[in-house]
Amino acid sequence: MSLNLTDRTADGIFQMITSDPALVPGEKLPNEAALCERFGVSRTTVREAVRSLAAQGVLEVRRGRGTYVSSRGGMRSDIGLTGLESVRTRLQDLFEIRLLVEPATAAMAAERGTEAEIAAILRAADAVAGQIAAGGDWSGADLDFHQAFVAASHNQFMQQLIPIINKAIFEAWALTGAHDLLPKTVLRDNELLCDFVKNRDAIGARHAMAVHIRNIMNLLDTGVSSHLSGSCGF
Repeated sequence: MSLNLTDRTADGIFQMITSDPALVPGEKLPNEAALCERFGVSRTTVREAVRSLAAQGVLEVRRGRGTYVSSRGGMRSDIGLTGLESVRTRLQDLFEIRLLVEPATAAMAAERGTEAEIAAILRAADAVAGQIAAGGDWSGADLDFHQAFVAASHNQFMQQLIPIINKAIFEAWALTGAHDLLPKTVLRDNELLCDFVKNRDAIGARHAMAVHIRNIMNLLDTGVSSHLSGSCGF
């Protein structure tokens, strides 16, 4: 995914914050002129980059006082994924991780899930379909659907890792608007996943989840699907 000048400047500012121990939450950023000189860009580009980072909770713009590192703590997570360098620029890394771990999680869910946990996966899929049919925001329901697989996998590490990855991905969708392209694919892929899980077909669930993730990668045009074609047992 190519980045425009504003995105690159936002990444540079984020890297500056995370690498400078003096730029703690609540600390004021260098002034606009200094940022322009440091990154070799115009004032307009700096302002747009700051606005983007402020929208993500990384920076706070205080009118008449300057720009400060956010004190809200929104740019940090337990393993540092939800605040990754302007989330929308990290889709490739996030999808690579997701493609490595979620198919295995689906297989574990099919093998290990209790009847109640399998039923929860099916209910979550119905909730996604209901939100899409109603024209509502289905992102939260889809997160619940994937979380139901995690719960059924009985793997404690997955229970911590996958929700962070998927939350970061949905934040990126919110910035790009790309989620508007996905409902038909999500409905089709979820139905296939549910069929395999109901039948306790771990291999089928693994492959269906891998296909689902690749389908979304293609729709989002992240540019990562081609070099991952040998992953996940395919």
